[in-house]
This record gives sequence, C-alpha cells and structure tokens, in this order.
Amino acid sequence: MCFLRDARSFAIHAMIEKLDHRDELTAEQIWLLQHAAYRAEAELIGFAGLPPLMETTADIRRLRESFYGIRDEDGELVAALSVETDGGIVTICRVMVHPSRFRTGLARRLLASVEREYADADCIRVTAADANVPAVRLYASMGFAPVQSFSPAPGLVMTEFVKKPG
Repeated sequence: MCFLRDARSFAIHAMIEKLDHRDELTAEQIWLLQHAAYRAEAELIGFAGLPPLMETTADIRRLRESFYGIRDEDGELVAALSVETDGGIVTICRVMVHPSRFRTGLARRLLASVEREYADADCIRVTAADANVPAVRLYASMGFAPVQSFSPAPGLVMTEFVKKPG
C-alpha cells in the first residue's frame, strides 16, 4: 500500500519532457521501457506479435515520431508516448508505462499533455487492442470516441479512437 501511495504521489509531481530518441542512450531507455510495457500488453491480450516488440534501438532512432516521457526519481524512464503529425491530424503511435507503474496516472498525464501541446489540431487519434481493457477504458474516460475497428492479424482486433482537442 505504501508503494502505491508513493507511486501516485510521484505521478502527480513527475515532469513530462520531450525525448531525443535519436540519441543512442535515450533510444536504449525507450527500448527497455517499450519492451517491458508491450510484453505486459502482449500477455494481457494474448498476442505476442506486437510490432513494438520487434523493434531495435536502431529502429527507434530512425522513427519520425516525437517522443515525450516521464522519469522516476532516479532518472529512469517509466512512461512515454510518441506522436506523429500530418496536417491537423495527430496520431499517438505508442503509449508505454512500465508495469511497476501501471494504474498510477502516468498514461493519463502523457495523453493530457499531448492534448495541450496540440490544442489546435483537428483531431487526435489513438488505437488500442480491444482486449486491452485498461487502455480502452482510459481512452473512453478521456473523451476519445471509437470510430473504427479492424483486424491487422488473425486473433487481434484493434479499435481506433478519435478526439477533438480542447
């Protein structure tokens, strides 16, 4: 119980920073977080072939996405997300929270920061596996509306959510 209280307190006070994913050390930190977060998701949804689990640090360094993250009190990256912009459309490409920090509000803070950062966008898009109930609930609670479902691979159903910022 003490850890949960400390984790929630940390989530309230942690600063969100723009990450330079082209930097080798930062790319390694993103990769470590990404693998921890997406392994947990893969287990939750019963689908081991999630694309972020196939990426290398070199792949991350080549991405055209913008990354934002939260570090813990020791400087370790514990939550991050990335976005791509195309005209007035902002696509949230990945949302990652270290499993030790699940349900502490970090993903919500990152998403809210994207809404503030891109307040003039026409819309913000994000996708989630239907079986990832915590993510689906989070997006719905933040006003994202489901617009389409699709199946990129057998046994995997995804839903795209959209929200107009502001």
